[in-house]
Amino acid sequence: MPQVAAMRADTPFSYQCTRCNSCCTGKRIQVNPYEIARLARNRGISTAELRDRFTDDGALKQDDADACVFLGEQGCSVHPDRPLVCRLFPLGRTILADGSVSYGEVDRSWARGHFGTGGVVMDYVEAQGAAPFIHAADAYFGWFLRAHDVLESEGGNGAVHDDDWLDIDTQLAAWAAATGDDPPADVDARMRLHLSILDQKLGDDHG
Repeated sequence: MPQVAAMRADTPFSYQCTRCNSCCTGKRIQVNPYEIARLARNRGISTAELRDRFTDDGALKQDDADACVFLGEQGCSVHPDRPLVCRLFPLGRTILADGSVSYGEVDRSWARGHFGTGGVVMDYVEAQGAAPFIHAADAYFGWFLRAHDVLESEGGNGAVHDDDWLDIDTQLAAWAAATGDDPPADVDARMRLHLSILDQKLGDDHG
């Protein structure tokens, strides 16, 4: 998705959606385990079923017209639980090499809403309810970096890429069977436990 010059959190920016649904077509939406868990809860199914039915190679499926599988007649059918990239549109978010965060607009021909300068970038991000999704994205990104380091040190063991590792329901069910404890029901708490399990797996399997 092409972006223009980098924007900071305090860069003047505003955007009013016109519900044209153009952002739901022709875009590959990668989803992380937390986003899958939110979508699974929205649909009332397990994370494994959500992945099987609605994703392909880590991204939301599209129909024959390249529209998102969750685009309905009235717009996004999972809007309260839509992924981060959908929430931020028409902005993109990038973590730079020094750990700082940069934002950028997509090419405005991709968005048919109304751009303005009535606020700043962070106002828009906060208004989209992006905070828990950003936290999750950064947390899983951090884990993937740690997993990459393990792969490098161990000569490239592919086990850390096992899809079951990234399925929250599967991992929490195994944790519950092993510990005798009930996993949390809250999606954010489940994510935190999942990340703890993933870190333990790295230590156990590659320590």
